[in-house]
Amino acid sequence: MQTASNSQTLTIQLSPEDSERLLAEAKRRQLDANSLAEILLHDSLTELKPVSLVDIESLEKLYSWRGKTEILQFLEKHQFLIPVLLEAADKICHYFPDAKLFIECVTDPEAVEDSMLELAICMNVTPEEAVDKLNQFQDEWWLNLSDKIRQPLCPILEYPDDF
Repeated sequence: MQTASNSQTLTIQLSPEDSERLLAEAKRRQLDANSLAEILLHDSLTELKPVSLVDIESLEKLYSWRGKTEILQFLEKHQFLIPVLLEAADKICHYFPDAKLFIECVTDPEAVEDSMLELAICMNVTPEEAVDKLNQFQDEWWLNLSDKIRQPLCPILEYPDDF
């Protein structure tokens, strides 16, 4: 891939049949083949797919949701987080066995485009013990995840209202 100013060039080798189909469709739409290829690639990359019902049900068994609509919209854009969330609940319960887990989409009021999914661990242990367990969780699992995963997902500690 070559970079030229703010755009990138990508070369894709098509089979003869796909090449013929692309050329025929470009002619039908009265476009050149490169323009049609860009349109098709853009559409396929930006099309949001709904989160599957199976994933929703699995996540609802593990987490209490705060703002289901916002969470689903966030997960449509960040579907790569679903398997991480499914695994995270088990990992967290290893360190916080009696914790209740919540997920919530939060937005920075100063940067509305910058939203993230907060993974709240609501537990009832001393603050010192909570920080120690959170550090263990982070050292042994969380920090092994890629930045791409950690950036939009933030584990936090919470106490129940009656602590």
